[in-house]
Amino acid sequence: MPDSSAPAGRDAPLPTERRLESWGEIASHLRREIRTVQRWERNLGLPVHRLRVGKQASVFAYASELDRWFKEREETIRNDKEDDSSASVPVAPPVAPAPPAEVNPPNGGANAAASKIITPELPTVAPHVTPPPQTHNPYRRKAQWIAALLFLVVVAVLVVRFALTATPAPGDLTGDNKLRLFVRPFQTIAGDSSQTEFTAGLTSEMINRLGHIDPDRLGVIAPTSSEQLGGKPISELQPLLKLNYVLEGTVWRVNEKVRINVSLVNARDQNHLWSDSYTENLTDILKVQDQVAEAVAQKLLLTLPPSGSSSPASVDPEGYNSYLRGRRLWSVRDLSRSVPAFEDAVAKLPNYALAHSGLAASYAVMAEAPNDAVSPSVSAPKARAEAQRALALDPNNAEAHYVLGNLAMSFDFDFPSAERELRKAISLEPNNPTAHQWLGQFFMTQNRLAEAQSETQKALELDPVSPIFTTTRAEVFYYGHDFDSTVSQAKLTLEQSPQFLLGEFWLASAFREKKMYPDALQHFRTASSLAPGNPALLTVLGHALAVSGDAAGARTILNQLQTSSHQRYVPSLYLAVVYIGLGDKDHAFRYLNSAVDEHNDRLIYLAVEPLADPLHSDPRFQQILQRVHLDNVPVKK
Repeated sequence: MPDSSAPAGRDAPLPTERRLESWGEIASHLRREIRTVQRWERNLGLPVHRLRVGKQASVFAYASELDRWFKEREETIRNDKEDDSSASVPVAPPVAPAPPAEVNPPNGGANAAASKIITPELPTVAPHVTPPPQTHNPYRRKAQWIAALLFLVVVAVLVVRFALTATPAPGDLTGDNKLRLFVRPFQTIAGDSSQTEFTAGLTSEMINRLGHIDPDRLGVIAPTSSEQLGGKPISELQPLLKLNYVLEGTVWRVNEKVRINVSLVNARDQNHLWSDSYTENLTDILKVQDQVAEAVAQKLLLTLPPSGSSSPASVDPEGYNSYLRGRRLWSVRDLSRSVPAFEDAVAKLPNYALAHSGLAASYAVMAEAPNDAVSPSVSAPKARAEAQRALALDPNNAEAHYVLGNLAMSFDFDFPSAERELRKAISLEPNNPTAHQWLGQFFMTQNRLAEAQSETQKALELDPVSPIFTTTRAEVFYYGHDFDSTVSQAKLTLEQSPQFLLGEFWLASAFREKKMYPDALQHFRTASSLAPGNPALLTVLGHALAVSGDAAGARTILNQLQTSSHQRYVPSLYLAVVYIGLGDKDHAFRYLNSAVDEHNDRLIYLAVEPLADPLHSDPRFQQILQRVHLDNVPVKK
C-alpha cells in the first residue's frame, strides 16, 4: 500500500488525479534535474510518496501537491545556489487529461514504442487516470473526447513537422555535424549495493545499443568516460564534451522483475524533454533495452535499425547478468575476470551473439602484450571460433569482425585481411572506439602514422577520458619517433588516471629514447610494481638497464625471465629485446626467429619500433621483416 503521508482535507489530491510515477516524471514536471528534486525532497520537504515492497520502494507524486509546494517555496528556490536552473521557472499547469491508452495496442504504428506505457508488473497501485467530467448528456461527453483527441493530433503533427524542418541552432551540432549524447550511469533505486554491478553493466550495454542509432548523425560517449564523468553536473559536461543531450535513469530490480526509469535532458538549457518507465521480467531485459533505445531514437528524430537476429526474445537472467559483468570488466581490460564471466554467459546463452563476440575479444587480447596469460597458439584459435560463432548468429556483429581483424594482423600477419575486417567493423558500428583503436594500430604497423593519428583521435572523441585510448595516442607519437609528444600525452593520461600501467610504460619508453635513463628506469620500475612479475614489464626494465650501462642488472632480468618461463608463458621476443639492449645480435636474432614461430603480436610493430633501430643494418633484420610480411613497409628511422 502507498504510504499514508498524503495531506488530508480540502488540499489533498483527488482520488482520480493522475500520479507522476518516477523521479524522471517528477523532475520533468518541475523542469529540473532528477538530482535536484531528490535534494528538494530530502532538504525542503518536496511531497514525494513511496510505495514500499519489502526493503525496496518506488516513488510517486501528485502534480497538485508539487505545484502548491513550489508556489509556497518559490522564494527559497530562487535563492538556491545548487539549483540546476539559471532562474526559477514557473511550474506548468497540469495538462488536460487524455483518454486511457491501451497497454498493448494491436496496431501501434511507428511511434508506439516511444509513447506506450508498459504496465508495471511490480507490486504497485495502478496509476489513476482522471475521467472526463460527468455529464447527463452522453453525446456531449463523446464530442468533448473527439475534440480533445483532434486537438492532440493536430498539436503532435505540428510539433513533428516543426522538428523535422527546423534549422538547428548554432551549437546544436558538433564540427562533424553529429549530435552528441551522454548516458549518465544509471542509479540503483534505494542504494542496493548488491545490484550495483548489474546496473553498471546495464548502463554500458544501453550505451552500446544507442551507439547503433544512426551513427552518421549521433555520437554516443562510450562507457568508460560515462563512468568517470557521470558525477559531473550537466553544466560542466556540456562544454567539456560538446553535448546536445543527456540520458539519465534509475534501475530497480526485485526478484525476477526489473524497472528502468529514464529521462532525456537537453544539455544546453537542461530542460527535460521526455521521461518514461519500463518494467519487464528479467528474461525480457533485451526487449526493455530495445524499447528504451527506440524511444530515445524517436525523440531525437532518428531511426533505429531493426533488431538483429542475434537478440533472442528472452534470455536466462543469470546468463545475462554474467554477460553484463563480462562487458564491464572487458571495458577496463580485466581479462582474468571478464573471460570466466563471458564463458558463463555463452554457456547459458548459446544463441546470444554478443556474448560470443565479447568472449572472442577477451580471448584475443589474453595472449597479447603485456597480458601474455597464454600463448597465441592457445588463445587465437579460441578467439577465432567464438568470433565465427557470433557471425553465424549475426553477420553484422561488428565486434566479431574487429576481433577477426586483430587476429589476422597479430597472429596471421595477414595485413590486407586485417584492414578489410577492421574497416568492415567500423562500417557496421562507427561509434565503437575499440574498432577505431585497432584500425589505428594497424596503421601504426604499416608506418601510416597520419592515418593512425586520425583513427586514434576518433576513438578518443568517443571515449574522451579512457586511459586506454589516451595512451594509444602516446603510442602513435612513440612510433613516429616524436618522443616529446609521447611524454606529454603519457603525462596527460597519468594526470587523469594515476598509476595507469600503460601510461607509465609509454612515458618510460619515451624517456629511454631521449636517453633520460634515470627517469626511464624510475617509470619502468613503477610500471613493474603495478603488475609484479609481469614478463613484458621485466623485459623493458632489463633493456633499459642494458642501454643505460648496467649490463649486470640486465642479465639478472634475463635470468628471471628464463626461470619464469618454466612456470608460465614467456614470449621469446622478450629475451630478444634484452639481448638487443646488451648488443648481442646473435642471441637477439635467434629469439626473434622463435618469436615469429610463436606468432608474437609485438612483431607487427618491428618496422617502426625504435628498440629495433640497432638491427636495421643487419641483413637478418630484413629476413625477419619478410617472415612477418612487413618487408614492403618503409622502416622508421
